[in-house]
Amino acid sequence: MYTVAKLALRNVFRNRGRSALTCGAIGLGVLMTMLLGGFVFGLGGIIVDDVIQGRTGALQVHKRGYDNVKDNLPLDFDMPYGGQLQAKIAAIPGVTAVSGRILFAGSLNNGTRNTFVVGNAHDAASEPKVCPKGNRGLDGKALTVGQDAKGVLGFELAEALGAQLGAQMVVQAAARDGQQNALDLEVAGTVNNNLPFESKRMVYVPLPLAQALLKLEGRVTEYVVAIDDLDRLDAVAGQVQAALGPQYHVQTWMELRPQVVDIVKTQRVVLLAVCFVFLVIAVIGVMNTMLMAVLERTREIGTMMAVGVRRGRITALFLAEATAMALLGTGAGTLLGFAILAAIERKGGLSVTPPGSKALVQLIPAVPTWLVLVVVAATALATVLAAVYPAWRASRLRPVEALRAV
Repeated sequence: MYTVAKLALRNVFRNRGRSALTCGAIGLGVLMTMLLGGFVFGLGGIIVDDVIQGRTGALQVHKRGYDNVKDNLPLDFDMPYGGQLQAKIAAIPGVTAVSGRILFAGSLNNGTRNTFVVGNAHDAASEPKVCPKGNRGLDGKALTVGQDAKGVLGFELAEALGAQLGAQMVVQAAARDGQQNALDLEVAGTVNNNLPFESKRMVYVPLPLAQALLKLEGRVTEYVVAIDDLDRLDAVAGQVQAALGPQYHVQTWMELRPQVVDIVKTQRVVLLAVCFVFLVIAVIGVMNTMLMAVLERTREIGTMMAVGVRRGRITALFLAEATAMALLGTGAGTLLGFAILAAIERKGGLSVTPPGSKALVQLIPAVPTWLVLVVVAATALATVLAAVYPAWRASRLRPVEALRAV
């Protein structure tokens, strides 16, 4: 076996040009897969992180039936806030924070123009604990405890109304009993959200203001829950559901934002397709190299057979050459891939604009270890398998005919 390996290495380095091209094709496939994988998983991480830590939290709790009519932003599926219900949720192992919100439909008036808005009222004291990145893209001041007459507008909404920081607005909405109410609102800030609808229509107000406006004192329409381990998301959701009973509905962020899950899945399908293309390129390159080697070394193969080298050993020699090129190519591609990813990370990542966003974020490529192992193993295996036919063809040559070859 040692002799076969030694001969294989000698043959690989004997025709350095062709071997370099083959190893380069293999390495390029591994390298591009690592870079693309790092980008895909890094971008997917940003999207998921933005949803969980900036919008929905890990879990949400609503009254049973709310989900069926949520697009109407109903107020009659309200729940008590700050009492036993909240305490039950907070007591579940793995839950780290709980906060309440009210989502409502209303309008915003700047004195000359009235426009439809969706109100998102949250508890300024506990909201940062469930959505610590909720103020990403904020220009101005975030909502704070005690500042109940201030609000934050979506960036495009503020532009449409000509609302500068400190501008006075009037927010109007119908209470649960249908009565129209209005309250003054000072613009404390604007936020450039990733989703166009939120940027154009969302206004964020303190929970006490919405409770007074909607006559829902001490009530909320949803609870937002943060947990300590997203790997236990379904388990914690099940525990919360069991603790609250059938009159409440617990949903994970994936159920609340299925379109985000679809985006991440689509990205990974594209990654898989690209990996397959690079794998095919590597296989074609190896097969071409090995077939050319058989043609060029026909007399050498005939001589080896004439002196007693068995056909199985000829096959092993060509497979060993393919294995050597696979190891060299995948090794070089992997090392170069890690080096480039590390360099990008040291520079602070890449500035990208997530889907549906107008704001730049820093993307740190994150290639999972399992992806690297799978790509390297699949590429190496495919390379060796691609050499099976050329190796078999070499072992089938007849010594006399091989010796006559030019």
